[in-house]
Amino acid sequence: MNCFKPSKVLFLLIFIIPFVFSFGQEEEESQDGAGGDAGGDTGGTAAETAVTGSASQPTTAASGATEGNPLVVAVRSGAVSVTDALTLGVENLRKVAAKGGDFKQQVTFVDAAIKKGFDFTQANDLIDAGVEEVEALENLTVGSDLDTTILNVLSDENLQSLVLASAIDVSTLSSYSSNYQTSLVEAAKVADSLLVDRIITSTASIPTTIGISDLTSSGYNVALLELLNSYGAIGAQGSTLLDSVVGTSRNLDDTLSSLTSTSDYLTYLSTLTGSRTFSDLDATSTVLSVPMTNVNLAPGANITLGTTSSGSSIDVSEPLGKAIGAADRKIAIIGAAKDMTVAGDVTFTNPNDAEDHALVLGAADDFMLDGKNITYTGSNLALGAGGTEADSMYLFNTTITTGGNLAAGTLGTLNISKADFVVGNANSATSDPDNVYLYANDLIQVNGLNFSGSRLDDVYMEAITINLNDVDFPSTAEVMLRSRDGSLHFGTYGSPVVGGVNLTDVTHGAINGGQALQASDFDGTTGGHIDSLQALGNGVSAIRVRAQ
Repeated sequence: MNCFKPSKVLFLLIFIIPFVFSFGQEEEESQDGAGGDAGGDTGGTAAETAVTGSASQPTTAASGATEGNPLVVAVRSGAVSVTDALTLGVENLRKVAAKGGDFKQQVTFVDAAIKKGFDFTQANDLIDAGVEEVEALENLTVGSDLDTTILNVLSDENLQSLVLASAIDVSTLSSYSSNYQTSLVEAAKVADSLLVDRIITSTASIPTTIGISDLTSSGYNVALLELLNSYGAIGAQGSTLLDSVVGTSRNLDDTLSSLTSTSDYLTYLSTLTGSRTFSDLDATSTVLSVPMTNVNLAPGANITLGTTSSGSSIDVSEPLGKAIGAADRKIAIIGAAKDMTVAGDVTFTNPNDAEDHALVLGAADDFMLDGKNITYTGSNLALGAGGTEADSMYLFNTTITTGGNLAAGTLGTLNISKADFVVGNANSATSDPDNVYLYANDLIQVNGLNFSGSRLDDVYMEAITINLNDVDFPSTAEVMLRSRDGSLHFGTYGSPVVGGVNLTDVTHGAINGGQALQASDFDGTTGGHIDSLQALGNGVSAIRVRAQ
């Protein structure tokens, strides 16, 4: 069998993707910005703008706000009473009017903020940071000195509000450190450069990669993780993961200690999946041990692969060159903090067809592929989605071709329809046949799946519920279907039995002449340990059904 199988590292990769985000350092900001330019950005990052002071000026005030005395306008609009307007004063009201926003709303907000205990400057800064709803004051604490100049130029509005809320909140902590606000601001500048929507159509448009070597000693990594978690980049279990990995009593200006190998993350898999992890035997396998120094991430917020107008060719040979030994095995991740969408046919090229590496296309939320094809000329290819919902991964109307093994995993539902998987497409003269691994935390739902060619060895599927319709397993394939209960049901695609393996119009080339599988082809349908009566040439049952 092959020595480097992405099924065993896929769970790790889904976990590692968001945490590699935490390893960007301040010195990399301009490089990340350059990566964004290659992906379609037209200028410097917002963080760069903050440093250079070239942020755009506020627009002119709305008509009516500046006509006449702003004090009179404020009272007539109903924003404040006469007494409150006089307390605010003409000059302050004029400053609010100059912002050019909703004058009534902003005056009402300033008045409410002052009554809560903020001074006018603080209330004005809150508006600059994008907070002007009176309801938001309920979650804000007086006494925080905010760097709203930087906050105001962050390109992502979500980050603006997250940083603002965090900076205000930390001032109330019993372990409050004056460095916290600096940590948050520095983390925000890095996050702002990383979390940029990307369109990747060529090698040049791949964002600048980050890795463990980017871990800084300045100590804002925890703050960055907190921001990414609030952004959703660590997935639905982000807070629980942070508690497990960093600790519940973490300080925002702490420095993260880096784990040296992918195998070091095994302890946290059950936190991510809810319960699933590796056996003791797998956990000690060298297959799971890839040095973290050899794991690199090309990050983005929402990432689009390819273009609808033409096919795209993307060379990934530079980060995935041939390994000189087991310690030199590599993983390259193109990872989206939100969604990944395949917009056109994409071919990732790599002359290295040795099974000493993996290319990972992953999203912390949803992965969507419909009507387009993905080809990897190297060896192992993995697709990952961190979303926990029913639409977290779609592989529809597609042919996915890879030189080695293929893995697809999601923390939600894996949806496959009218798909063709081609594995072992490279180095066929000298390598063993290759494998397909499919994992979903909840449901694997398949309606039409073929495995082209004769290079398929193993097929592994695992989910709480497996529901297959119109699936053709080739005669060479050793198939493992693992569900919660390990029960077997037939003709139930329209109403699948939860916790079981559901087969409707499913065939295996070695069983009953390739006719649709039925109960009589197996030694039982319950019990969590079911084998097909037909075995392959190696003596192993062609299909095995097991309980988790």
